[in-house]
Amino acid sequence: MENVIVVAKLLGSFFYYPLSHQNNVQYIEAIKKSEDLNETGFSDFIQAYESTSKDDINSDFQALFEGCDVMPAPPWGSVYLDREQVIFGDSTLRFRQFLLANDIELNTGMREPEDQFGLSLLAMAMMIEQDKNEEIIIELLSEHLLPWAYHYLELVKKNGKTEIYTSLACVAFEWLALLQKELNIIPHNYKLYF
Repeated sequence: MENVIVVAKLLGSFFYYPLSHQNNVQYIEAIKKSEDLNETGFSDFIQAYESTSKDDINSDFQALFEGCDVMPAPPWGSVYLDREQVIFGDSTLRFRQFLLANDIELNTGMREPEDQFGLSLLAMAMMIEQDKNEEIIIELLSEHLLPWAYHYLELVKKNGKTEIYTSLACVAFEWLALLQKELNIIPHNYKLYF
């Protein structure tokens, strides 16, 4: 599960914080130095990162993750899983209860929904680091993340204005599919409203 922790932290951070965030800058430098970069899904991401202006990257991040207008790919599970398509919906509350029941606290310093895609991956990494039972990880994935994550990542691929986030969405999609297969996960088939 060590590789799962690493990838969950990388993708969680990339989908939650701007790439200019100190952690992400360090992660990107570490990926660039990786001996097997060309054999990973991150090679396209690094190429895109090096060939895209910082302003374009920041603009794409703002449109996809912070939203000034209508967001083309909202990163919160409740937007997809709740009929009202709101943040802090019922599915957010269920995820919050799940985290509390498993002693996971996502303290970002802001009042925000815990079901943000990147935060969900960071929560999974924390659970694995704390040696939580594999069944708990499977529950996080099958009940709280996978029911909406693939659709969300397709929207990121479709609506990303830079290759940065479209390549990250591809990496995340493929990684989650591999993880789902390896852990024999059948995601709950919730109706999606967005």
